[in-house]
Amino acid sequence: MNKKSFASTIIAVILVCPVLAVTHTFTPTDIDSLKVKMSDGSLQPGDTLLLQDGTYSHLGKVSFTGNGTTDYPIILKAANTGKAIISGTTEIRMSGSYLQLEGLYFHKAWASDFEMIEFQLDKEHPATHCRITRCAIDDCNDPAKGEKPGGGTENWIGLHGNNNRIDHCYFANKRARGLVIQITVEDGGDHNHHQIDHNVFGYRKPFWGNGAEIIRVGNSWSSQLPSYSIIEENIFYHCDGENEIISVKSGFNIVRRNLFYESRGGLVCRHGHNNIIDSNVIIGNHLPATLGIRIINQGHTVSNNYVESVTGKGSGAAFILRMGVYERPNTPEDYEDEKLKSYHRAADIDIAFNTFVDCTELNFGDGRGDKEPRNVRFAHNRIYSPNTVPNIKISNPTIFPGITFINNFCQFKNNESPNIKGFQITTFNIEQIKAQRHQAVSPMDCGTSWHNVELSEMKTLTELMN
Repeated sequence: MNKKSFASTIIAVILVCPVLAVTHTFTPTDIDSLKVKMSDGSLQPGDTLLLQDGTYSHLGKVSFTGNGTTDYPIILKAANTGKAIISGTTEIRMSGSYLQLEGLYFHKAWASDFEMIEFQLDKEHPATHCRITRCAIDDCNDPAKGEKPGGGTENWIGLHGNNNRIDHCYFANKRARGLVIQITVEDGGDHNHHQIDHNVFGYRKPFWGNGAEIIRVGNSWSSQLPSYSIIEENIFYHCDGENEIISVKSGFNIVRRNLFYESRGGLVCRHGHNNIIDSNVIIGNHLPATLGIRIINQGHTVSNNYVESVTGKGSGAAFILRMGVYERPNTPEDYEDEKLKSYHRAADIDIAFNTFVDCTELNFGDGRGDKEPRNVRFAHNRIYSPNTVPNIKISNPTIFPGITFINNFCQFKNNESPNIKGFQITTFNIEQIKAQRHQAVSPMDCGTSWHNVELSEMKTLTELMN
């Protein structure tokens, strides 16, 4: 190799490699120096903070700051996946870009303040293009907050900023009030564009109160703002915290190809507009208090979803199109607290090509309010309940003519008809219908791939789905 070629090679290596990238190694006795390195601003693209096996107790408040790149993120990771355990009071605030938590096991940790992992240092210093992957958060509950309403609130993860991702993680056994993941939607600046995918959300026992969702996208006060977040190909397995598992409270989000199995809650468009709910699978197995999809507000597309053996009625039915209490807010004068927390008229919604199998009820017009739906189309859906009388309930007849039923097919006991225009009696091939169960993500493609309980649960779920 001549000198010119050698020099060109050296320049190329410098351009593509983070020459100064360093791996910093820590043990559980090095917590103070770990916190300094995480927050002192010295981390460079490609740097790794490597945690050796053991329990890192009571990290307290610590900022994780720096700016990596797409190809060379700054990573805080376990040397051996799942064997670096974070416990006790913990609050990690990520600030910067392309920061990553990987392979960590949060066990019996809890938030020292309100959120245990927060994608911002403060509102002026959010996280962008940051990631949590292959981590587990299990049984992390502040002992001082208890497990009943009124005991205090803590979220496990607060998603702020934009273009952040949570993937291939396992979450289970949250008992204190608060969310597993809260996406905060801010007015102005970049929209969220967050992605939550290929995670396993495991057991959450009934909380018997509000504020125990698994994922909430936005809040009532920000519900008229867009988020543009994607929740796709996750598993929700025995998530029983409250009647909303995913609570969408913002606009322009996509929720698709998720699997909800034996979870006592539903997929709810609670606030916000122009969301897409597509190709999700909900299987209740006739357990009490299992829910399906609840729709309110405007501009949504609900398509290709499969709901089986859901037992709820009224506001907890397999499908609910709710009455509105207020019109959609359009001016600052409309942005009153009560109006933002209430239900806005359902309008301009397309509900098509969904399948409902052995469900107790589909409900149209449930709930208080006098704002009937407008320009809602329920078309080309399939309803299979051969052992029951028609399960389509019109709770409020004023929904007509604001909703139109078109070319829906159904099969009920003794071929009984629902006597509603737009529904036709047919005989289904049940094996063909149930094949739609498999349109959601495979359980074996989700989660950490190392947490023993998760692996056992996903193996069981795979067998049950076959």
